[in-house]
Amino acid sequence: MASAVDRGITLFELGRYEEAVKQLSENPADFTARYYLMLCFFNLKQYDRAELMTNELLAQDPNQPDIFFIKARIASQRNQDADALSFIDEAISMDPEEADYFGFKAGLLLDKKKYEEALDLANHGLSIDAKNNYCLNLRAQILTKLDRKEEAGETVENILYDNPEDSFSHANVGWVALEHGDHKKAMEHFRMALQLNPNNEYARSGMSTAIKAKNFIFRAHLKYAFWISKQQGKNQWIFIIGIYLVYRLSVKLLGAAGLSVLAVPLIIAYLLFALGSWMIDPISNAILALDKNGKYLLDQNEKFSGIAIFSLVITALIAGSVFYATGIAYLAAIGLASLCTMVPLPSSFLRDGKRSRYFAMIYGSLILLVGLIGPFVVTDIGDVLIAIIFMLVAFTWLDNIVK
Repeated sequence: MASAVDRGITLFELGRYEEAVKQLSENPADFTARYYLMLCFFNLKQYDRAELMTNELLAQDPNQPDIFFIKARIASQRNQDADALSFIDEAISMDPEEADYFGFKAGLLLDKKKYEEALDLANHGLSIDAKNNYCLNLRAQILTKLDRKEEAGETVENILYDNPEDSFSHANVGWVALEHGDHKKAMEHFRMALQLNPNNEYARSGMSTAIKAKNFIFRAHLKYAFWISKQQGKNQWIFIIGIYLVYRLSVKLLGAAGLSVLAVPLIIAYLLFALGSWMIDPISNAILALDKNGKYLLDQNEKFSGIAIFSLVITALIAGSVFYATGIAYLAAIGLASLCTMVPLPSSFLRDGKRSRYFAMIYGSLILLVGLIGPFVVTDIGDVLIAIIFMLVAFTWLDNIVK
């Protein structure tokens, strides 16, 4: 008859982690039972308990590279990159023949945009195990970031040849196709990934993005987003500030030449560029909700973001139309506040960090509040409109600090 530890391991391998915990907890003194308990807690995203067990296991046996690997993964989940690198280096020093360790470190460096170093690590992992799925997928991602499309394509073919029924591989190939600008091919792979694993969040997010990419405006935004994400932080700011300076100089020159009317479309284009990163995803979610297939890909927060921006657009249109028809100044404040709130509020539902999410949500609500209450507090409605615009401009700077 199988022991509680054996039953626990079997349940773990089946992905039934909570049931596995009950079985494994019957033998708290057994090292193997505690090791699998640690893995269960990690997969259940109970990182505090998992970390506590890693420390206990290492106190008992400090020469366990797999446990340092788990510590590195826990640190990575907590965005503690320095600790994650330290722990994975410890694991590699103990077992330099484990390809997954090099793949994991390559992933950390990929996030830091150290593409050449990451590629060397992924290649080293593949020199140990040429069929390592993790290293192959990372290599495809890194080569795409380096614009080495032919090599990325060859790697993608190898991934699918070796893992034709692996959901993660199909999802990863889908994201690579998206970055190459082929949203149709991407949809095929995301669809296959979801058929193989309907709970694959990586594939679900990709399918949602691929459907949005059918819209040429979103496709242009996505191309820009992929490009800017490849740049180092310093280069991103140089580009953004450069765009602003070119915009300011162009408006000034047009004004000096008596062509101020031509500055209007330039101003609109700049505002769309400057504010588009906050608005494009909520707008796309609102559109996606109308797609017969896309609506099933939206999670609750994405639906909220779509509803929020749709509601604000309708409010702004109605308030603006009635204002022009009646001249009631109060409606101008409501219309402008609704337009400006489209930047912070809908995007707040899509943020991962609590601080950033609450900041955008509260800030957007404050803009609306100024539009609704301001006209009753301030005599000159123009001051209210200026305050609303100032709040929007301030948000675009403060948001980058809060993030």
